[in-house]
Amino acid sequence: MTTTRCAVLLALVVMLPGCGGGAKPNASKPVIVPAPAANNAGGQPAGAASHKNEVANQPGKPGKQKALPPGTDPRTVFEINEIPMDVTAPLAARPEDVFSVTSGIGGIDSTQMVVASGATAANRGTARQGFSLPKGFVALTDAGYSEDGLPLRIQCEKSGTTMALVPAGVVKMGTNEGPSECQPEFSLHLDAFYMDVFEVTVRDFDKYRQDQKEKKKPIPSTTNPTDSPRTPALGVPWGMAQSYARWLSMELPTEAEFEKAARGPNSLRTPWGNGRAVWPEARTTETLTVTGAFASDRSPYGIYDLAGNAREWCSDLYSDHAHRDAVASSNQTPHNWAGPKKVANLNLRAVKGGAPDWSAWGRTGRDIGKGFPDVGFRCVLKITVPETKAGAS
Repeated sequence: MTTTRCAVLLALVVMLPGCGGGAKPNASKPVIVPAPAANNAGGQPAGAASHKNEVANQPGKPGKQKALPPGTDPRTVFEINEIPMDVTAPLAARPEDVFSVTSGIGGIDSTQMVVASGATAANRGTARQGFSLPKGFVALTDAGYSEDGLPLRIQCEKSGTTMALVPAGVVKMGTNEGPSECQPEFSLHLDAFYMDVFEVTVRDFDKYRQDQKEKKKPIPSTTNPTDSPRTPALGVPWGMAQSYARWLSMELPTEAEFEKAARGPNSLRTPWGNGRAVWPEARTTETLTVTGAFASDRSPYGIYDLAGNAREWCSDLYSDHAHRDAVASSNQTPHNWAGPKKVANLNLRAVKGGAPDWSAWGRTGRDIGKGFPDVGFRCVLKITVPETKAGAS
């Protein structure tokens, strides 16, 4: 991606609590230093010191660092390319105010960012001939199309919720160095699908409750019915979450779909990259807020809260050695892997999100017969993409 570089430094003093500190967030605005300077002045992972000089001496990058304002912690300094913005402000509705980490430099953590305007990424491509969405779903054409001609955003007419495209492709799942239940890392191929941009909220679930009431069916409940309408619906047992998804002609995501939606096409460790989390205020994996409250917890596909907020049900049966079984049972890249077929406990289903270090490969198993006050869910829409005929443009 080509961007117009007008490097500015954002001294994100208010982000210190979210970067591992526990102090009360500073309510002051970030200090803007509108002068060219070298890339990230600190916060690099261990072993990256030698690479720091390489970054500073790259063509087109200043080799001398500008002095920071007194009291500025260098670990909170970022270089922003193309446009300056206050990343501590609430996410605006305008596409041009949405930023994404589109590339990074090896050896440098996710504080090394290239920022691209969302408006640049949108309005690209044209609709694919022969492709149509299932009944009840409409394309949001203003969001643009993928290289394959699929709409980047669609809307479920029944719920009114927005869904993001997760393109087809190969993705890595799991890790070779993390918890044993997440080992080993392996590659698999997934077809394209759409996923809810936000978790199912109290407001969304209320529509389902009302529908069931009108049909004189048992009315499902949550553990937080009086919370803000934008809060994730919590405490919904797995079976009821699945019933909600099917009410909308959708499904719960598989573990593989959830992980790809979080890690993106480059199989990042977290939705924001391979580095540490950066929050505008203190956040832990137990923090529950309205959906989309932390703009950094946004995947490369524009999907929020896949690392934090509510943990989420997946459709897969759960096994501690699911990854090992997947690798052992296939001599090639699995296609649309949907979890283990044989497990010791049929009452356990996979739950994703909320890993201690925010890693997208984190996974646990929860009892499907119970509602947990920290577990919510979101839906996915499976689609069929017609093959392009040979010679067609």
